Amino acid sequence: MKDIECPNCGASYPPEETRCPYCGYINPEGAEAKYMDQLDEKRRDLDKVDDTARAGYHQEMKKGSGTALKIVIITALIIAALVGIWSMAENRIFDHKRDDYAEELVWEHSRFEEYDQMFEAGRYEDLIAAMAEDSEKHDVWNWEHYDEFMEIADGLWGNEE
Repeated sequence: MKDIECPNCGASYPPEETRCPYCGYINPEGAEAKYMDQLDEKRRDLDKVDDTARAGYHQEMKKGSGTALKIVIITALIIAALVGIWSMAENRIFDHKRDDYAEELVWEHSRFEEYDQMFEAGRYEDLIAAMAEDSEKHDVWNWEHYDEFMEIADGLWGNEE
């Protein structure tokens, strides 16, 4: 190949040089040729790596997706178990509360009739004793005459304010 002349300093040098060896002025044709050679070399290297990397990537993805699937399944099973346990406990609590409520209604119906009879007969001491005893286990304030009787009881025993 024939030498080229530097447009900056006029020196002659081989065309494959990327710069003038005397003044450092860039040689576009030499720089481009060197760049393209390096680019081709990188492409060949990447082609070799690509096949290896692709195989490794697929293998890692299979491992990772298997692990992720196991985690999702285990998490779903744990959540399902917790929801089942909570649901069973909730039903037992509600059933228990419902049974207690039903028992309380039956008790109130029969016992409040007795309260009514004592109240109408003016047996206030008996009524207050019965209510005091019952109040440890039952809601005696649900009796329809509770507030009225409390005013009477406060007046009888001097608890008026």
